[in-house]
Formats: sequence, C-alpha cells, structure tokens
Amino acid sequence: MSQTIFLITPPFTQLNTPYPATAYLKGFLNTKNISSYQADFGIEVTNKLFSKSGLIHLFEEAEKSGKELSVNAKRILLLKDDYILTIDDAILFLQGKNPTLAHFISKRDFLPEASRFSQLDDMDWAFGSMGILDKAKHITTMYLEDLSDLIQETV
Repeated sequence: MSQTIFLITPPFTQLNTPYPATAYLKGFLNTKNISSYQADFGIEVTNKLFSKSGLIHLFEEAEKSGKELSVNAKRILLLKDDYILTIDDAILFLQGKNPTLAHFISKRDFLPEASRFSQLDDMDWAFGSMGILDKAKHITTMYLEDLSDLIQETV
C-alpha cells in the first residue's frame, strides 16, 4: 500500500522569503518515488488576513476591542475604507501580479499612510529615478506594517 505524505509549513514561519524546508523535503521524497504534497500555511494565513474580507473582519474586531487606542491606531481606523479598498491591489502588486501599480504607489497618493511613513527619508535619493519598482515595494511594505501595528495593538 502506497502512502502520500503531506508537508506543512506552519503559519508565521518566515514571511519575507520562501521557507525552503518543505520544498527540500518534497524534492528528497520525489527522488525516492514517495508521493507527497506541500502547503504553506504562512502564506495562506497572510493572504487571508491581508485581503478585503480579512481587513473588514480585522477592523470590526479592532473597533469593538474596547482598548484605549494610540493616535496611530485611531488614524488607521479612520482610514479603514481606504485600506479595504486598496488591500487586494497592494497584495497583487507585491506578488508581482500587477507591476503597473508601481507608478501609482510611488506617487504616495494611492495607499493610505500611518505612522510607518513618518520614518521615510529622502526616497528619491534612496531609490533614484530607476528604482520605481523597489520604491513601490518599500511603500507597500510600510502600508502592511501599519496594518500589523494595528493588529498588535488591538487584537
């Protein structure tokens, strides 16, 4: 009787780059002709959280948390409609599925901004005129970090 192995990367293991352990294990099992599948729950949880439906739920929970909120959290809650409107596009951009958004994002009037953006230095100097894509990725990452700050504070 042949068995199939299911390899799981747990949530929040390594979100900034692919976590290679399950891929290596799957490759090894393939060399032994052992059937296997793999799933990255970290990516799945992150994609669920940073989606329109995920943010709607997050904002509902944050608003009913009853906690005393910082100025930053209050600002994010005031901008919740903008976050909900832009989250799916932001994620598609970071996944490389809509690179044309780089110009809109780089102008800094497409995504809502909270406290993470106060740390910006001269981005034109840092990224130059040729770094539109990298600049937009940096801005989008700060946008997600602002949302992460809200999560830490309220949930």
